[in-house]
Amino acid sequence: MESVSVIIVNWNTGKLLQECLESLDKLPERSLIRLVVIVDNSSTDSSVSQAQETADRAGFTILLQTENLGFAKANNIGIAYVQEHGGADDHILLLNPDTVVHPHAIEHMISVLVSKDTIGIVGPKLLEATGAVQPSVRSFPTLPVFMLLFLKLHRIFSNTATWQKYILADFDHTTQQSVDQVMGAAFLIRNTAMQAIGPLDEGFWIWFEEVDYCKRAKDAGFEILYTPSATVTHHKGTSFNQLVGLKKTKPLLDSSLRYAKKHLGVRTYIVLCVLYPLALLIALLASFDHARQREQNSKKL
Repeated sequence: MESVSVIIVNWNTGKLLQECLESLDKLPERSLIRLVVIVDNSSTDSSVSQAQETADRAGFTILLQTENLGFAKANNIGIAYVQEHGGADDHILLLNPDTVVHPHAIEHMISVLVSKDTIGIVGPKLLEATGAVQPSVRSFPTLPVFMLLFLKLHRIFSNTATWQKYILADFDHTTQQSVDQVMGAAFLIRNTAMQAIGPLDEGFWIWFEEVDYCKRAKDAGFEILYTPSATVTHHKGTSFNQLVGLKKTKPLLDSSLRYAKKHLGVRTYIVLCVLYPLALLIALLASFDHARQREQNSKKL
């Protein structure tokens, strides 16, 4: 029988963490889940205390950290815990705390994963809270894509061929298919793939860690599969949206540079290094404008 262990990295997600744990505990395929490990990145809200009763009842483990270690390192702590507690042969599901896993989703993801030895990662169909499909599949980023991101030009030139190709605007979410990358909100990794390519790169504090992992998996000969047979509701960006201005932009830029250096060559890395200060300046100006608008709105109330 195939088994899976679930790793959830939490940071200030309020009641959503509890709802996520409840959805896991109520799954018809609950017996397929061997361990659920929640790594809390030093949350300052009540998310852990709200979820504690559910975790205790379900036998889930909460690992409290004394600082925010970032997404990749926290996931690796959870993965190491699983491996140290008899889970060396488990497939690993990286799951965001702002998700609700639908019945049979994990069962279907495992079925897809083991249907072919070369499948290394499986991502489900993600849904908005409204039930609408949430785009969760993209192609690997290129230099033009990163330039658009750095200069925030993707907001103006969103209809360009470069951006449309990157976000896979015409992707058919009703069809199971091989892709470059799936969103890390629900990210099932084959045990042999993890053994072959290792843990997440902790140099990515947040952003692009799952893109990097998909790229490494593909480079090692594994396939990345999207499947609509499994569905997960995702309240997108609950943790990351708490950051604003440079606190939000700098991790994105730093992770972009790391990805470019690893996978896109020296030329791309140098170009992005040149653009880096300008990108920070644009983010700083945007922060000032955001603060000004917020102050104006507060005066109107």
